[in-house]
Amino acid sequence: MGLLQVISIVFVVYLFGNTGALPVQEELRKVFHRQRRNARVLIASSTTSRRCNQTLIGSGYAFHTSTSDVSLWYKNGWFMAVHHDGNINGTSEARSPDIKLQLQSVGRSLVRIFSKQTCLYVAMASTGKVYTTEEPTDETVFQQTQESNGFETFASNKHFTPISRDLRRHFFLSMRKNGHIKNGKRSTRNHKTTQLSVMQSRETS
Repeated sequence: MGLLQVISIVFVVYLFGNTGALPVQEELRKVFHRQRRNARVLIASSTTSRRCNQTLIGSGYAFHTSTSDVSLWYKNGWFMAVHHDGNINGTSEARSPDIKLQLQSVGRSLVRIFSKQTCLYVAMASTGKVYTTEEPTDETVFQQTQESNGFETFASNKHFTPISRDLRRHFFLSMRKNGHIKNGKRSTRNHKTTQLSVMQSRETS
């Protein structure tokens, strides 16, 4: 029985008036709520079964060779969180599903940061702005470096400012003390807003 049919029957019963119709109305009300609940389950199932688009865009990097499920915890106390609306910010909630990320290795010390919850990649534009995208472009590749103090940094592999032939100013993924993502052009390697710990989860492949 479809939802429109249930509504039509309820309307007809209403026209008959209240006398003797209460048991029927109650039964139809149960059917109505059951149909609405089934519709919600169907929509949720459709959303969950959506496959993430990981088709390569651009050139120079093959598909990832290995993955690691992680959370990225910044030295200033924030977890990186990728939300379904595409926003990236910091959260202190260690159980939030938005902090569940995946590092995809695409070369020596080169990774992509991918959210399986949202099917979005973390990326950085030439302006230093951090954004998310469904496509694994060259702007989604970061250089992962372990610093001398044991913390790690992620710098854009595509965008940087040349200083000399052998020296460049990197654009890092940084998190401000208020939990907002910092523009990569204003980041520095040794600052606590840039350094983070890669916290491994039990799920690896």
